[in-house]
Amino acid sequence: MTGCPTAQDGCVGHFAAGHLAQQGNLSWAVAGNRSHLDAVVSGLTDVKSKPEVIVASLDNSSDPKTWLKDTTAVITAAGPFSIHGGEVLLRAAAELGVHYADTSDEHRGTDGTWRFYWQRWMIDRYNQRAQDSGAKMVLSSGFCVLAGDLGAQLALRDLSDVGGDLRLDAWLEGYNGGVSAGVIHTAEAMKKAKFPKEWETDPYVLAPNASAELRKDSKVEGMRYPSWVSGEGLMVSNIFGPYDARLLRRSFVHLKQAVTLRVGATSGMYPKWAAFIAEHPGSWSKLTQCPTDSVYKDGSWWYRFRAMAASGAASGGAASRVSQVLLSGHGDPGYHFTALGLAETGLCLAGKTPGCLKQNTPGGVYTPMSALEPDVLMLGESYGVVQMPLPGCLNMVCIYNYIYI
Repeated sequence: MTGCPTAQDGCVGHFAAGHLAQQGNLSWAVAGNRSHLDAVVSGLTDVKSKPEVIVASLDNSSDPKTWLKDTTAVITAAGPFSIHGGEVLLRAAAELGVHYADTSDEHRGTDGTWRFYWQRWMIDRYNQRAQDSGAKMVLSSGFCVLAGDLGAQLALRDLSDVGGDLRLDAWLEGYNGGVSAGVIHTAEAMKKAKFPKEWETDPYVLAPNASAELRKDSKVEGMRYPSWVSGEGLMVSNIFGPYDARLLRRSFVHLKQAVTLRVGATSGMYPKWAAFIAEHPGSWSKLTQCPTDSVYKDGSWWYRFRAMAASGAASGGAASRVSQVLLSGHGDPGYHFTALGLAETGLCLAGKTPGCLKQNTPGGVYTPMSALEPDVLMLGESYGVVQMPLPGCLNMVCIYNYIYI
């Protein structure tokens, strides 16, 4: 297992394992329940590197250090992490100096509020341990928050020479796919959750050590919705927005970016999503299972980012420089993108993707783009990303349309 990711398998983990199996010269393993793992391994196709099988649990009946000790990186999709031993694995990795990535989205309670207690606890409890051991612990390497984190940093990168405060709008324009079983089960896990009440309304709950000059936002999503936005029309709340926003702010703080952030969705996104579900029979009945083949293949998404730099923009005037990025992808975002994102993050952490890790990054608890280089991570062959200038965009700089094909 030396130098390679170990996959602790769920439904997303199954898809991630399929991606890892197609990588050549890879020594890796899958860990978990024997019957489940046998099914995963027997179902792999186009295998260039076959995994070992490690029978293990995260219920404290055994020490994961026994099978992590010779591993460089471990990835896990076995959520909800707050009730499925996520901390057991993260703690072992942090103490051993093993790099770690997950798809954690412990975010929505049954009362509709958005909660971040598990990620915050992991930051509070293990950031220092990871710093001491050198382990890079990357939270949320699935659609939430990797897509938002990636688009934000690509847009902000083109204004890196400006200096001063920046503004960023992140608008989810399309989400056609199922709802992850992890999200469904997480809602149940929230019933027993206890955490400080002030975490609910703190935009910087996942960046508790942010300095005053980096704390630009007072609202979690940056504004109240629904709201009319000049040049955009009617904007509504993004179903993933409160989660993305808080994790994006952790990236901003790590990267010393003073950013005023708004995260929302176009008003037409939800009717189109409902129509997609209606057009794919069996979608609702499969919500707590893996998606149907048609949903997995026919899904798609669009996420647009607009970064602005100017004193005028801060006061409602015209921005002197603007950078705009559109991310779009084919395949169910909650499963296809999430599985590839998790697998590619693991390969990155394991040193299998040269130049992917940010230089001189110490150990600690990170968001994806605070530890990884966006171009290197996402321009790989598996994503098929192409770049092209957007036509007719005068008075803008470094504008690209990033399209997943």
